[in-house]
Amino acid sequence: MIKKLEQLAKEMRLLYVDDNYELCETYTEFFQEIFKEVDCAHNGYEGLKLFRQNEYDLVITDINMPRMNGFSLIREIQKIRPDQHVIVVSAYSEIAYLSNINACHVDYFLVKPVDTKDLMKKVYECLEDMMAHQ
Repeated sequence: MIKKLEQLAKEMRLLYVDDNYELCETYTEFFQEIFKEVDCAHNGYEGLKLFRQNEYDLVITDINMPRMNGFSLIREIQKIRPDQHVIVVSAYSEIAYLSNINACHVDYFLVKPVDTKDLMKKVYECLEDMMAHQ
């Protein structure tokens, strides 16, 4: 599946938003092998600033972050680009969070710690869906 993902993503841009610096750096390095360009932000505010400056094919974000949480980030992103593809990766799986996720219209929600294979599968499915609707 990695080869198929690389083929789909080779001309695409990814924004990864997570306040865990180590996790953000690890996934940024990993995704740089797959995507044309990968940007990383450590809170929703930084993520929104990058989103306003660049166009991304996919956004992967955490929920519980300082300055601006993931829900606020997603709502602001969707005001700018309503059809933006978003994957949420969060340690929180409580019902209150899930109802907010549904209100934000995200593509996938994964609970941390995330299995890298599961994340790659969801990224692939998102990109495949995006290509099918172009």
